[in-house]
Amino acid sequence: MWKYRCKTHLLSLLGAFIVGCVVTAIFFFTNTETYLQILPADVYKFISENIWLTCAAGGLSFAGVINIILIAQMLMSLYNLNPFIFIILIMFAAEPLVILGIVLVVPAVIVCIYGMISLNKERGKEMKAHNFSQDEELVRMYKLHHKLDENVKSLAENCRKNVNKMTYLYILGIVALFCVLFFIQNIMIATLAFLFYMFLFNILLRYRASCLIPITSLLYDKCDPEACASAIIYYSTKNGKVKLKSQTLFAQCLIYLDDPQLAQDILINYPRKDAASSLSYWSLMANIYYLMKDEDGLNRCKEEAQKIQLGFGQTGVMIQNEELASIQNKIDLMNGEFSTCKKYYLDSLNKARFTFQQVDSCYYIALISFVEQDYPLANMYFDRVINLGNKMCYVSKAKRYQSKMENMNLDIHEG
Repeated sequence: MWKYRCKTHLLSLLGAFIVGCVVTAIFFFTNTETYLQILPADVYKFISENIWLTCAAGGLSFAGVINIILIAQMLMSLYNLNPFIFIILIMFAAEPLVILGIVLVVPAVIVCIYGMISLNKERGKEMKAHNFSQDEELVRMYKLHHKLDENVKSLAENCRKNVNKMTYLYILGIVALFCVLFFIQNIMIATLAFLFYMFLFNILLRYRASCLIPITSLLYDKCDPEACASAIIYYSTKNGKVKLKSQTLFAQCLIYLDDPQLAQDILINYPRKDAASSLSYWSLMANIYYLMKDEDGLNRCKEEAQKIQLGFGQTGVMIQNEELASIQNKIDLMNGEFSTCKKYYLDSLNKARFTFQQVDSCYYIALISFVEQDYPLANMYFDRVINLGNKMCYVSKAKRYQSKMENMNLDIHEG
């Protein structure tokens, strides 16, 4: 899990170092008289003669601050630590934490480089096993299997612009935080500034996530996986180059387009940075393995999902139990436990928040009813699939089952 954070961590340290160097140089040259008054002559002479070394020290200090923040985030994610622990440490031991962050900059760089190399080797082996290359190849394969909907191109580009705006605001917030922590000596003010930044950061994250709602709604509300997948491709394409985003949503679209093999390929590069993303990964892989009739893969998904410590208190436990129940249901369905599965899907239908979830549940209720020879009930739920499913693959399958029942001259009408 930590390996997926290495690239972001390394780039953040590099960015913080550069910003620190620039800010230190600007501050030194714009406050020359102040330095002359507060520093001994020999110290000022050394600094002025070794300005590059001074700037590097400033950059290292900035990198140390971001380093300790990123390490704290990773520890909180891995061990489900309460963020208030870190806040209390900042309030009472800010300087030792910054020094620790500075000391750990070089080890962190080494670990990040090792993690990136190791992860690339692991991904390389998986790519070789599945016989595909990079994101451009995945998009090419998608275009061979499915239609690219050009009608969603402008929607995707607007979403990307809004997300980029939030990213720029986030970077500006980091720079402002660095300036406060670096130049303000009052611990209380620095702590308040940090807490205020964290509050704004959470708001930005939520708004950034909401920028993608127009894309997700194409699948969740309109049941159009083809349009949703196309929007993700356009969203991920910039200056002719493709770097796939929202891999889990893309994989969901491919599952509902009845293309589990390509969905599996998409998830090979999915960054499992935390417990939540790992749980999403194994939940989607369970759906893929079910469609591929791989029972061993399904059991592995269940084992891996059980190992995850999601955190978030009772909410986390509830989410994890729901995902485990979904995986177990796929295992039961493969083993012919139709009565248990039917109860699960009826319950899921009652709880469904989105249209695509209703379609999913209705299809499997209809399918199980068909196997149980309850043809009127099967026909009723197949009708619901056809009415709600739009371009989901379940619609064509439901029509085939209804045609089969008609050809068998079965009484498919209730009453």
